[in-house]
Amino acid sequence: MTRIEVFPVPSDLPVGPLGLRERRREQTNVEISETSLTLFERKGVEATTVGEIAQAAGVSQRTFFRYFATKEEAALRDHWAFEAVVASRLDQLDSTLSPRLALETSFVDALVTYADSSSTPCRRLLRVNRLIKKEPALRAVLARESVRRTAALVDAVSKRFDCSDLQIRLAVDVSVAVLRAALETWVDRSSTDETASLPEIYSSARGLARA
Repeated sequence: MTRIEVFPVPSDLPVGPLGLRERRREQTNVEISETSLTLFERKGVEATTVGEIAQAAGVSQRTFFRYFATKEEAALRDHWAFEAVVASRLDQLDSTLSPRLALETSFVDALVTYADSSSTPCRRLLRVNRLIKKEPALRAVLARESVRRTAALVDAVSKRFDCSDLQIRLAVDVSVAVLRAALETWVDRSSTDETASLPEIYSSARGLARA
């Protein structure tokens, strides 16, 4: 079955054994992103230039642009990774369920990746989303992408379910809103509780949304 690509997949999400060149590319990708986050946390997005990021990461600006189109994209790398994990389950939606329940079930499966609050994926996701809360420039990038992401989700669900356009759109909008609320709540709670669990918060959010 062909995988449905909804969100950009960071290059450091390997799909099989990698050669030396690929490993080096992954490491450069990570280093540029980490450097972007560090400088943004210290100086802010607007005050940081691509040149500063490249110099601090030990690469040329030309190399920077081989990996990322903009400095904002570099900082959002781990947020895109989260969305890519979510999207990776969309070609396995259970068509015997309602569209919304099928989406929620796929989100539950995806969040297993973030079950360990001390894991690298969790720490990176927290870091970038804390920065997103403070930086309008990063939120603007996400807002611009939201229309395309929603349209792609609607298209993916439409291919799996024989339902009205309205039902599918509602299933997508409500499911994504609940997931977003859970993510934002997790980020907030993690500032005072390092053991806060994203899957558990998402489970609570689902219950509240259905109440």
